[in-house]
Amino acid sequence: MNIAVILASGSSKRMKGINKLFFKIKKKPLIVHTIRVFEAHPQIKKIILVAKRKNFKKLTDLIKKHKLDKVIKIAEGGKERQNSAFNGLQAAEELGAKDKDIILFHNGANPLVSESEISSCLRAAKRYGAALAGQLARDTVKIINGKGEVLKTLDRRKIFLAQTPQLIEYKLAQKVFIRAFKENFRGTDDVSLVERLGKKVKIVPCSYKNIKVTTKDDLKTIKAFL
Repeated sequence: MNIAVILASGSSKRMKGINKLFFKIKKKPLIVHTIRVFEAHPQIKKIILVAKRKNFKKLTDLIKKHKLDKVIKIAEGGKERQNSAFNGLQAAEELGAKDKDIILFHNGANPLVSESEISSCLRAAKRYGAALAGQLARDTVKIINGKGEVLKTLDRRKIFLAQTPQLIEYKLAQKVFIRAFKENFRGTDDVSLVERLGKKVKIVPCSYKNIKVTTKDDLKTIKAFL
């Protein structure tokens, strides 16, 4: 079974007063566009939405209105993203997740991931145990010191920008999250918890359209594509 955990409990700090998840595009909130991609995917069996408790009622109404039948549960978000992802993982346990089931962690503000990209990520996760969508770097990347002086130029052919979904086998996910909390480790994304234990993570190239809405300019880009 493949379970999507859609993370929608962020604070939209950089949106200057706009809650990006409820920003309407084509008369539908952004979060609805995101959920619908997973709702329509034939390999996704259940969806867990992780959100702030104050938004539960609003999200429940949207789920009913737009007939998002795969959304089985809304879990409460945590203090940080890692806590929210873990809460989603625990919700998957309550829904009967098995060891080899694939958990897909996806940002609620990434509505442009495609069905084919999700399918490719699922194939990779089933083979490797962990996978993620990513974009090959298009620009030259440089490492600098504290004075802003260039120390090194990296080979951009080996650099990917991490996006979502990020997929981990359920049993492995439980192991890496629990260990991370025990050791007070905070990763910048989900699969970094797998990487730190020396496990292989497969990256799957995705479109440059698959971005996370972070600023108002991103909303303009998403609106144009949708």
